[in-house]
Amino acid sequence: MKKILYCLVVLTGLFALSSCDDDKRVDYRYLPAAIHEFVDTYFADVQVVKTEEDDDEPRYKVWLSNGFELKFYKEGGWQEVDGNWQVLPSALQIGILPGNLLTYTATEYPDAGIVEAARYSWGYQVELNTSPSIELHFNNDGEITMTDRH
Repeated sequence: MKKILYCLVVLTGLFALSSCDDDKRVDYRYLPAAIHEFVDTYFADVQVVKTEEDDDEPRYKVWLSNGFELKFYKEGGWQEVDGNWQVLPSALQIGILPGNLLTYTATEYPDAGIVEAARYSWGYQVELNTSPSIELHFNNDGEITMTDRH
């Protein structure tokens, strides 16, 4: 009887945790045109494997077959590109990041690559594939404001 009760408690807990997830699957076809343009421009030969809508943030999440995870603001502008430790393609970096941000990272960290980039109201955040990893913050003009080693 104790085993059955224990199993019920565990299952109830798992169900409660799974119901807290506010993300819901959404068909890629119905995402804003700006998201399609972004994916077509920078990941033309890569398959979209999953898309979700997050009502809390609000934003869309897109997972690609090459392991990249993309986040977009509700209107379709990019918020985050995470290569999961793969260096972001050069054309993508040039297309979405300020030139002086790219110059700074190439000059100060010549052996490192950008594996994650995010855009916020205050500026940009990039993560480098160094060991330990380095996170850099830049203002909207691409000027360095903070360095954080993990």
